[in-house]
Amino acid sequence: MTSRHVTYILGVVAAHWSISMGMVFINKHLVGDKERGNDISVFIVWIQNLVGALIFYLSMNIKTHFQLTIAVPQLSLTELTHQDMILSSMTFAGTLIFNNLMLKYISVAFYQVARSLTMVFIIGFSVIVLKEKITKNIFFSCGFIILGFYVALDEEILNQGVKMIGILYGIIASLMAALSGVFFKRFQNNMKVTSMQLTFNNCFICSITLLPLVISSGQLNSFMNSTLFHDAFTWLLLTVSGGMSLAMGWVTALQIQLTSPLSHNISINAKSLTQTLLAVAWSGKSRPAMWWLGNGFVMIGIGVYTGHKLNQEKNSLNKTIFVDAKD
Repeated sequence: MTSRHVTYILGVVAAHWSISMGMVFINKHLVGDKERGNDISVFIVWIQNLVGALIFYLSMNIKTHFQLTIAVPQLSLTELTHQDMILSSMTFAGTLIFNNLMLKYISVAFYQVARSLTMVFIIGFSVIVLKEKITKNIFFSCGFIILGFYVALDEEILNQGVKMIGILYGIIASLMAALSGVFFKRFQNNMKVTSMQLTFNNCFICSITLLPLVISSGQLNSFMNSTLFHDAFTWLLLTVSGGMSLAMGWVTALQIQLTSPLSHNISINAKSLTQTLLAVAWSGKSRPAMWWLGNGFVMIGIGVYTGHKLNQEKNSLNKTIFVDAKD
């Protein structure tokens, strides 16, 4: 591997970290806090997906007009109406909505712990839906994550006064994220589509199906009648975050392609830890030792799971090499 290739990989990882953390901080600013009267959590998700769908639409037209050879997702009715695609998009939208609601009540510093149950739910649904086997190491990893969640949550309630409604939103967001991931995996296995095509399908479906909810909930009207509607900075953040969500899909796919799904998982958790440290430093509010211990338990649980997956990959590779050598 050349130094140029290493630099390229590091650049992709840095882009993934920057976009991911930027999205959390931007959404935290957009949803405001629990004191803000008008809730626009669904509107934010809808407008971000609408921006994403429009960017893809413009890309298709530019490619056709200038006869470019770049790979651009295409509009496929078969994919858009597939049951797993619709289910994954709906649960993905639910993830973003409840994530935004959660951010109204919790600090960015607590984000990692508040969403840590996602992995526990993913493992559970993988066993139930995808019929995957659970091992002793996976069981231990779930135990550490749940213990860390409980310890850190108890400290957050005592020291920061976080409301349980925010935690409940986080748990629902984690549940939705796990379901979305399982449906995405099943759809991708059946249809063999790229991550970018999945991102486009998701944006297109969410931009259409969320519109009735945005209108019926009164959030569209609430936004138009608020000072935010006349705030150019708010519109800039909404537009930028829509583009960032697309970039996130592309950079994620690129990072997995250049490294591996396991390396990507390690990168995500290292990013989450960095995000927690930055958020604590930015807030200027220190956290007690037990709070950090809870975060440590969560990271240990994730580390056990990552190590288990690494061993699985090594065993699978060794088995493949042994079979090839026999042939």
